Amino acid sequence: MADLRLPSLGADMDAGTLIEWKVAPGDRVARGDVVALIETQKATMEVESFVTGVVEALLVEAGTKVPVGTVIARLHADDEARPGA
Repeated sequence: MADLRLPSLGADMDAGTLIEWKVAPGDRVARGDVVALIETQKATMEVESFVTGVVEALLVEAGTKVPVGTVIARLHADDEARPGA
């Protein structure tokens, strides 16, 4: 499993609000695909996947403010063995 964490998008950013998910559990994503939009104090930014694989779980609901570093989703990377396989 790969944990997708809320990234820091600026030196003074300590939290962000997840505005919208662009994916759902079971969706395939490629490295660099936009998976969510977050709002910071200064702008709305895109969060990209850092792995190619499948979205396993979305852990934060849209509209929720979370600290930088919070795990917001879990992805199953293509180079990992699938559970039960």
